[in-house]
Amino acid sequence: MKTLPPDHDLEKAIPFLLARAGARMGNAFSKALKPYGLSLVEWRVCASLQHTPNQTLSELALHSSNDLSALSRIVDRLSGNGLVVRERCGTDGRAIRLALTPLGLELTNEIIPLAKHYEAVALSDFSAAEVNTLRAMLLRIYANAEPLA
Repeated sequence: MKTLPPDHDLEKAIPFLLARAGARMGNAFSKALKPYGLSLVEWRVCASLQHTPNQTLSELALHSSNDLSALSRIVDRLSGNGLVVRERCGTDGRAIRLALTPLGLELTNEIIPLAKHYEAVALSDFSAAEVNTLRAMLLRIYANAEPLA
């Protein structure tokens, strides 16, 4: 008797669903960022530095979900546009910390309400409790997936 290969319904697979939702939201928000002259990955770097200033490149890579080589180029572009500055760490002269310039902070603060609007639209039929549960579950999925990285 021949056994059938296992079935895999991609449209019910959690990784696919997460990626699909993220792609839809990211693509829409990317279009909204064009008038500001930022890409989605550049926005994530700026938002991360607005929330937690003076990060090292390694810290920023973790918080913005970028690999170091790509992140270095992103920071170069943002620095060239006057939005990010590199500063030597006071305690370790070799370490470089990244921060938004006043212009970068102003631009990021201008975009934050737009980012919140896009999130609110995507979560519009969720209760506050459901949003909190979803956020907690996504953080758990991310943590659980660490061994896969």
